[in-house]
Amino acid sequence: MITTPTRRPRTHARTFALALAAGALVVGTSACTGGTAEAEDTTDTTPAPDPVATTSDTGSDDDATAPAGGDLLDGTHQVDIQTYGGEWVTTTVEGGVTTVADPAEAGGVPTTWVFQPTGTTFQVRTTATTDGQPSCLSLPGDDVITVAPCDPAAPDQQLDVAALDQPEQVNISSAAGVVVADQEGGLALDPDPSSPASVFTLVDRGTAEG
Repeated sequence: MITTPTRRPRTHARTFALALAAGALVVGTSACTGGTAEAEDTTDTTPAPDPVATTSDTGSDDDATAPAGGDLLDGTHQVDIQTYGGEWVTTTVEGGVTTVADPAEAGGVPTTWVFQPTGTTFQVRTTATTDGQPSCLSLPGDDVITVAPCDPAAPDQQLDVAALDQPEQVNISSAAGVVVADQEGGLALDPDPSSPASVFTLVDRGTAEG
């Protein structure tokens, strides 16, 4: 909101002529009085600084539009996805999704992912490829969490990613449910986004290729 400074009414000086004064003295007195009125008028018309406009110059609007997770969610970084319990989300050689206690246990399958913005949602792409083709996290429903060939038009690959207390902590969800770490290993879907098991931490693993 832009605040318009209040303009005070102009003060008009009254000129008093002395009956016994000479004509030249009357003219001089009038000129001095007029100069004083103009000085007051200049002071009154100086606009006060607008506190609203000053605040808006700080760049706070840009900060408000920053994406959750910052650079880790702009498609330029590959990340490891760590569960609340300290395990790591990875694909399997069969083309599924599971969790492992140590990325070295993934059997040579890359454990890193790329969060690619697609408007208001994200595709979560694994850096592991199948027949040279990239695969993306897919939530087709019926408590199924898998990977499928990346398709920007596939609704089951359009995921919501929400920031939590820390920029690198996120929830991952879709209309099918909220992704959680299963106590028995792997991932599952849950309707409750408040479960600690739905907290995932993104660990930066460098610039994404391609």
